[in-house]
Amino acid sequence: MPTVNPSSGRGSSSLQSLNFRVSENNTEFSRTYNLTIISGDKTLVVVIWQRSDLGPLRVSSTEIILPSLGGDGVINVESNTAWNAQVTDNWFTVSPDSGIGNESVNIVVNAGQNSTIFRTSTFQVISDTVTRIVHVSQHAFNVTPPSNTTVTFDGTHVLDFSVLSSLPWEVSGDEGTWYSFLTSSGQASDAPAANQITIQPNPGSTRTAKITVTNSQDEKQSFTITQRGDVGALLNTNWSGTATVSALAISRTGSMTLTIVDEDNVLVRGYPGTISYLSSESISFSVYISELTYEGFTATNITANFTGTFSADKSSISGTLSGSGRLLGLPIPASGSWQVALQ
Repeated sequence: MPTVNPSSGRGSSSLQSLNFRVSENNTEFSRTYNLTIISGDKTLVVVIWQRSDLGPLRVSSTEIILPSLGGDGVINVESNTAWNAQVTDNWFTVSPDSGIGNESVNIVVNAGQNSTIFRTSTFQVISDTVTRIVHVSQHAFNVTPPSNTTVTFDGTHVLDFSVLSSLPWEVSGDEGTWYSFLTSSGQASDAPAANQITIQPNPGSTRTAKITVTNSQDEKQSFTITQRGDVGALLNTNWSGTATVSALAISRTGSMTLTIVDEDNVLVRGYPGTISYLSSESISFSVYISELTYEGFTATNITANFTGTFSADKSSISGTLSGSGRLLGLPIPASGSWQVALQ
């Protein structure tokens, strides 16, 4: 047992010393002692750690399995002399890769996502003439989503995707039963497994679903599929109304015309724009104008982003806009609102 000398004392204005003595640790395990000092209603605990009789080198584990999606593994190195780690493969890193004697160090082994096959390697921890070999392995997991994840409302659509996993896996989705999978699970393989999503015709508004593939270690990869609603009645339609734009504390309201050409394109006062989202409930689009002169001022590189909501009877749209441009060489932000109705 350890000894403490002195084991008690009286209060003093000068510094007092304690001698804490333990016997030699000839075991393979380190020891931890708690030295408790009590003075009145105050208690101080000093944790004292004693190394084991390790010899020149010891590692806490000789095997690390890293997450397939990338991450860390940790081992502890204890050595009475200086050591270094030697790595031969480049798909993982070791940090720190060296240390001094008489200390305990955690080594972090890190790798990125493995999208190929189950892989294994080793690295060496070397101290003097002693070498410890640590085995490193990592499962593979990669989901290749469909090349097109947005489909039209009409007809039945079949989307191809694949799963590469060195562990068993399952695929699931949310948001209803309007789609199905060719297979909902698969076994471990070093080659991608082909799969399909079948999407039924959409009688309503735009709908989305999150598709998730989960391997047996509960690692997940996801992608989203979107099926547009029936917006045929909105295409090739012309709208007119007003827009209010505020820039540099100045607001102006002017006329606005809007033509919804198709599901991807619009015309705003004759300028072409690109639709990023269109459903029977809302629309989002952007317009770029390289140069525009208004009230004697010429602005350049104008970008305007519009978001609007259709009325219940689909006869009008109201929404907000944001934009930016350059005037007299200075960047100018703008914001505003707009509303249009069917002509």
